[in-house]
Amino acid sequence: MTTLAARFGLHPRPGTGRALAAVVPVVLAAYLAVRGWLYPLWPENIGAIGHLFTPDPRFGGAWGGPTLAGAWLVHALVALGGQVVCLVVLRALYGRPDSRRDRQERPGR
Repeated sequence: MTTLAARFGLHPRPGTGRALAAVVPVVLAAYLAVRGWLYPLWPENIGAIGHLFTPDPRFGGAWGGPTLAGAWLVHALVALGGQVVCLVVLRALYGRPDSRRDRQERPGR
């Protein structure tokens, strides 16, 4: 059975510096999930959930506005892009430690 981290190419390795560096992308990815994916649940937006596709003045200046659905879509896509960058940084920190060396030693694989 593989773990979720292993499915994303992350493998635990010791190192306090590496762990401290990983805090930034992990916290950023969590923040992006809350602010991007859960955009309609923000207190200032919750009142518009009943009319996702109706223009609303409160979303006129929002990314993807003037409807809640458009603003939600754009916020979710920006969050997804940021989360992909966070995953790339985490894979750089916690990817397979010797995979490059193994490929050089066994060019047939």
